[in-house]
Amino acid sequence: MSALSKPREAALKALVLCEKDGAYLNIALRDILHDANMDARDNALATALAMGVMKNVLFLDNIIENLSTIKLKKLSVWIHNILRIGIYSHRFLDRVPVSATVNECVRLARRYGHSSSAGFVNAILRKAASSEDFLPSDKGSDKYISIKYSLPTWLVEMWKGEGYSEDFFAALNLDPPVTVRLNTLKCSALPEEFQKIPSLPHGYNYTGGGSVENTSFYKDGSIAVQDGASQMAIMALDVKKDMRVLDLCSAPGGKAAYIAQLLENSGEVISCDIHEHKLELIKNNLSRLGVANTKVIQNDATVKNEAFLEAFDRVLADVPCSGLGVLRRKPDIRLNKSPLANEQLVKIQREILENASCYVKKGGKLLYSTCTVARNENEDAIKEFSEKHPDFTLLEERQLLPNKDNTDGFFYASFERK
Repeated sequence: MSALSKPREAALKALVLCEKDGAYLNIALRDILHDANMDARDNALATALAMGVMKNVLFLDNIIENLSTIKLKKLSVWIHNILRIGIYSHRFLDRVPVSATVNECVRLARRYGHSSSAGFVNAILRKAASSEDFLPSDKGSDKYISIKYSLPTWLVEMWKGEGYSEDFFAALNLDPPVTVRLNTLKCSALPEEFQKIPSLPHGYNYTGGGSVENTSFYKDGSIAVQDGASQMAIMALDVKKDMRVLDLCSAPGGKAAYIAQLLENSGEVISCDIHEHKLELIKNNLSRLGVANTKVIQNDATVKNEAFLEAFDRVLADVPCSGLGVLRRKPDIRLNKSPLANEQLVKIQREILENASCYVKKGGKLLYSTCTVARNENEDAIKEFSEKHPDFTLLEERQLLPNKDNTDGFFYASFERK
């Protein structure tokens, strides 16, 4: 296997794991790159290929379908993804000549396909290098947007019905910034590779080379990776020193850590999750960041906890959601969701919000948040809650969007209990 093929092979393995075994792309990539022993440049190329293919999977498949005499469902998962990688390189990357891309993909086809696979891959990729995109002629139609931005039609229909335009769909395929939060429990300033975000008290974009998690600032707990939208939501919770705060759905602990930071390690934060194996993840994150005022406990947020009733100054209900706001970071979400699953989540979200409201002291505040862009999970939930609970005053309601705010798609609403 040539040196050029190594990052392509790593991307291929990650994509196949997602398709065959239902693995999460970011986790599959992390594990494969850990074992591949490549340098930072090759790791970056492998990541760009895998993430890029997944962000454009329907667009790429449309091209393959128009050029191949073999139906997509007849292709082996290996050859199918080799073709996707090759065409993605043609269309979106300009660092490697077309001839080199074709040659490397042919090598992969010989390794992971049948005897005739190499010739088939060679023919399709050479035709694709000079072909059109085969997009529908009716620009702006649901089918056009679905193929161009690789989104299932039900999602396109939902978002168009909610008033979102093409710039929103386009933004979902852009590369997101690497946003971090300065952890003032451990550090007071960051070097120039961290660019300050003026609208966020502790927000920075990392512009240095390599992974931010390999920097000394991450390893010693001086920073936490946290999108700007998440930071804004915690600011809206309006915590003050010595308060008692409940984070109902806490894993992996980023929001709880920020709450503890704003409390300056005073008061108390109760950090909860239903899954026992996630509690250790929360504890490890809090430990790295120097958090000392937080207790981590197992708790089912859908079941009312009598010990929590009216016991907290602030309550955060960052509920499980469809995750449609983080498609830039987790592009495989677009192929793993369905309207039915969304409906099931809504029921859970309403239960958690209802319980969370019972835990807020009179005069205290409640924050509901999701990392999604879906009216039935966001605005509808707040409207229903407000109608049912006149004892809570809505203070702020905000839907953040990648095309307008350069953050993840994120929603939050804050209330005060009268």
